[in-house]
Amino acid sequence: PNLLKQNINFYNSMMMPSSRFGLFGTFMFLCLTNISSFILPSSGKASVGSTFAPQSRHVASSSFVSPGFGRFATELQEAKKETTWDRITGPKLFKTVTNWSGIHSVPLVPLRILAGLLMVHHGSEGGLGPANFGTEQFNGFVDFIVKPYFSFLPGSPDLWAAIHDYVEFFGGLLLAVGFLTRPAALSLLATMLGAVYFHLSSVGAQGFPLGHVPNYSYDFEEPALYALIFLMFWFNGAGPLSIDSIIYDKISQEDVE
Repeated sequence: PNLLKQNINFYNSMMMPSSRFGLFGTFMFLCLTNISSFILPSSGKASVGSTFAPQSRHVASSSFVSPGFGRFATELQEAKKETTWDRITGPKLFKTVTNWSGIHSVPLVPLRILAGLLMVHHGSEGGLGPANFGTEQFNGFVDFIVKPYFSFLPGSPDLWAAIHDYVEFFGGLLLAVGFLTRPAALSLLATMLGAVYFHLSSVGAQGFPLGHVPNYSYDFEEPALYALIFLMFWFNGAGPLSIDSIIYDKISQEDVE
């Protein structure tokens, strides 16, 4: 701190617009003072070969301190405060968040709830709940999707269609409330990857990424985006405002020493 006071106050006293010595003198003072701070040890004893005595440092420190230094330091600190515009246009514009906690976790809440609720109706086609055996919608899923594109799976096609419905219906609900989020997200990720495979197998990539299709979106586009969302929650967990976070706070031993 004393070294900083010497530099700032001497600069204020010597830096006169009309004085050529001001620039040269300030430069020399800063160089000599900073060199002396490394030559002289903190114990106050001069090093061998040093031309600076500890008394000279003390005198210099006391002689260059001005009453206005505190005000100057306060103004300097306020000038360095980061503004909202600095956060938008400054270096943080290019910074990647590595810790999704605090304010950075806020977007996870609506994303998790909405993605989960939007999955529910995909698992309940043909009725109020999942796996509505015998309905036109359930039989159509079996005949036009499971049998022709997933015939390599062992077991009954009806069983796989029912599993698909249960995963999307209950997995969506679990994701929305944030309970068992990671297993729910992994299960939903599997169904979305299956949906991507089905669409790519049936109609192809449809000219992606520059192709135009009648319904303005590629058939695989929606399940691909859902898959990435579920992948994120599988990796990162539910986030705030979730049952998982409440349970974790109760049973976690990470902060216990």
